[in-house]
Amino acid sequence: MQIGIVIHNFQLMDSPKTVENILTLLSGDNCIDACLCGTMGKIAAIDAGMENLVEVGRLMKPSTCIEHFFRSKDLVCLLNHGKELNTGRTFGRIVVSHLKNPEEKPLIQIERPGRPDGELIPWNRVALPYAEKLSSLLNMKISQLPSPVNTIEVSKYGTRVLRRISTFPGANIMVEGIVVGKATSSEVALISENGFLTSMEGGIIKEQGIEILHKHEERVPVDLSIAWVKTATSRKNSDDFYDSIEGKNEWMAKTASLKKGFSQEKLLEGGVKVILIDHCAERSLDMMKGAGFVITIGDDTTEIAGNIFSRFGIPILGVTDGDCDELATEVRYSPGSLLLHLKQGKDDELGKEIKQHIFSGEQIACFENIDDLKPRIIKLAGDLLESISEY
Repeated sequence: MQIGIVIHNFQLMDSPKTVENILTLLSGDNCIDACLCGTMGKIAAIDAGMENLVEVGRLMKPSTCIEHFFRSKDLVCLLNHGKELNTGRTFGRIVVSHLKNPEEKPLIQIERPGRPDGELIPWNRVALPYAEKLSSLLNMKISQLPSPVNTIEVSKYGTRVLRRISTFPGANIMVEGIVVGKATSSEVALISENGFLTSMEGGIIKEQGIEILHKHEERVPVDLSIAWVKTATSRKNSDDFYDSIEGKNEWMAKTASLKKGFSQEKLLEGGVKVILIDHCAERSLDMMKGAGFVITIGDDTTEIAGNIFSRFGIPILGVTDGDCDELATEVRYSPGSLLLHLKQGKDDELGKEIKQHIFSGEQIACFENIDDLKPRIIKLAGDLLESISEY
């Protein structure tokens, strides 16, 4: 039997044995094809040495991965580890609501494996026989067949759009990869007028995030009815991470190997490739190839991107202003990195100046000397700069 496994949530990859055991148990006489969703999950997979077991090259949403597997597999499993069982169920419901035909193939969610409250969720009736087999194999209980999944709840009133999402208090609400607010209840409604996000029911809106979403003074509208909306939580602190990959030396060797692969194209004709990542850390892996230096705009972007690029020995210059949503609690930077701490709310302002005056409006540029580039940006910051941290 052909089984497609969609792995979501980096916490799973921080427990590689759990994932590896499930893949091993499901393989048996079956043919397994597993893919991983999310940038931080991909980095965690690389950290755990599982890039040969799990596909990390494709960057797709969970629903897209499932539909990809629907075309060629007999059974599809969604492997997830929610913060709580109910959040995992809510996540599954949201994913299934995005599917064009949820009944196309048997679909089972493996939620919180290895935990006492873990369960198998059959998302359609054709999945029930397979759920019984998996229950015996994985020693997990089967939940009741969920009620029919509704599509995303969107209401339109002329130029006004209201979009409701299920989440949990404390979750960051993201639209097109930008944090636009924080949930204070389990139900949040995003409201837009003429394509511009104006308010949030059941949560606290983040004005800076709204400005970024709509490209500041460019005032770019977003169709809230079809926009990519998701919730996000912080990655757990991984002080004991090295134990899961058999020691720090192995991690360093793995990083050195990966760094070698990327460094072959770092030197472009006339200098070093430098990339600009402005409030979009999830694009880090896509833009990384050939880069020798990175400039990041935004607190969370700097932490997440710094964590990613540290795996490959690539230093960054981060522009921050103290407005952090704590999407990453594990923070690492490569030697040679520099963080500029600006006055509150000023990172976007400097980011625009850097893009215009340093990158000529582009996101990639070539520089002969990185050591000359750093003071140029510091000079550009001027009175906005409060302090500098070197690594």
